[in-house]
Amino acid sequence: MVRRRDRHGAGPRLTRREALALGGAGALAAGLAACGDDDEPDVSRAEDAPNVLLIVTDSTRQDYLGAYNPDAPAPTPNLDALARQSLRFTHAVPEAMPTGMVRRALLTGQRVFPMRDWVRTEGLPPTPGWSGIQPHQPVLTRVLGAAGVTTGYATDNPFLVGPVYEAFRRTLDLSAADLSQASYRDYNIPFTRLAPRSAIVRYLLPELSDTVEVRRLRSYVGWNSLYRTSARRYSAARVMSGGMRILEQMRDRRPFFLGVDAFDPHEPFDPPESEYVRLFGRERRGLQKEGIQPIQPFNTPASYASKLDLDEEDLQVIRQLYAGELAFADAWIGRLLNRLDDLGLADDTVVIYLSDHGVMLGEHDILGKAASEPYREIYRIPYVIRDPSGRRAGETSGYFASTHDVARTVLSLMGIRAPGAMDGEDLSVLFEGGEPPARPIWTSAYQDTYLAGDERWVLIAPESGKVRRLYDNATDPEQLHDVADRHPEKLEELWQALIDAAGGTLPVFGLAEVVGG
Repeated sequence: MVRRRDRHGAGPRLTRREALALGGAGALAAGLAACGDDDEPDVSRAEDAPNVLLIVTDSTRQDYLGAYNPDAPAPTPNLDALARQSLRFTHAVPEAMPTGMVRRALLTGQRVFPMRDWVRTEGLPPTPGWSGIQPHQPVLTRVLGAAGVTTGYATDNPFLVGPVYEAFRRTLDLSAADLSQASYRDYNIPFTRLAPRSAIVRYLLPELSDTVEVRRLRSYVGWNSLYRTSARRYSAARVMSGGMRILEQMRDRRPFFLGVDAFDPHEPFDPPESEYVRLFGRERRGLQKEGIQPIQPFNTPASYASKLDLDEEDLQVIRQLYAGELAFADAWIGRLLNRLDDLGLADDTVVIYLSDHGVMLGEHDILGKAASEPYREIYRIPYVIRDPSGRRAGETSGYFASTHDVARTVLSLMGIRAPGAMDGEDLSVLFEGGEPPARPIWTSAYQDTYLAGDERWVLIAPESGKVRRLYDNATDPEQLHDVADRHPEKLEELWQALIDAAGGTLPVFGLAEVVGG
């Protein structure tokens, strides 16, 4: 059989089916040739490789999307439509959280759990798991580029646009790094043109008036006053617009991989006023009656609502602000997907959408993301894969899909042999009548708090395991009642699964995070 060389000179190309049929050593030999001048392997890809569009939103709760909850408080028609065209995972859980760990897993295809390799890294939070991509780790976009796939990424994620991820950005052919979130908590280049304190009074809860949130809001409002001149200049719109510009450049450079990674609806929950009014009207509620729009309603990373003197009416305002920001992000995701279609690319492009984690909005008295309290609202994420030929459209899967599965799945879709160091699973087999290896129990971590669960039960425990909580999602979906003492066998089963997944022991950091404020 004669195999053509592709236009990028990446060597003979295999169709995806041919690459999979080779198997074992044959596929490895076909996929890896001699290293080039830059010591990158010459990797083959499928002749009929599709494009892949990966869309990521931050802090997006599964139950706020209509595709997962018919009573969702946020109107998300575009993500709901995408889900109807996709295979939707009902029990997706990140393998480690929060933001930094998820991005590392997405880009390397390797588990960050149990964070045993963590070292404090300048420019990243000083808590377990926050490390950049290490030199020995595979990088999805580097492997794709070696196979002749055009790679691009559009993001305003303050960590991805910062110096820690500079090496990753060098693997891209095209990028749109938006700085609208770059000074987030001063983990990147601090914004120096701060707004005066008088300009943030309308956003500042009295209980936060002597916290680090003052500087954060001054930086946020200062940036917005200079650069956010219209709704089209809000962060989610900027990121999706950057993705659309890259799509236009990729139109004649197929196959391509494009990641579009938005920090919204991460706090501050600050949708355009017109969007908020359209959804919820002009009636002032809760803190709004006192002239306060609580867009940053907790001391990062989390606060107890009761300590902030917030009542249920206040919490409802906060939830509406979050819903408005998610709805705004959804509208711009719709524009991105429309542009994909307008450019004639939709019929050849796989679309993967997921979030990194959720956020607490008053449940368990928590606002934000408390590492020691990663309940269902945090660990359950939306996760869908759209096959352009319509396979499995509208179907659901209970497989415990996770964040480190994305890289291997993308490579498999393109007929590229994944580096052996990638330990995620190939979810594309679900579109071909197969099943990935069974995951009867999922394991995860939020910094130094560990989780394990199955379809019914979930275990939450600190690194020491001294206080192990067990929740029965079948009878207690809000996870209000710890039943560890009533089900010791299930507790031990999940604890042992956690220990086994961690390699026999859990690392001990001694840095347990306390809920603030």
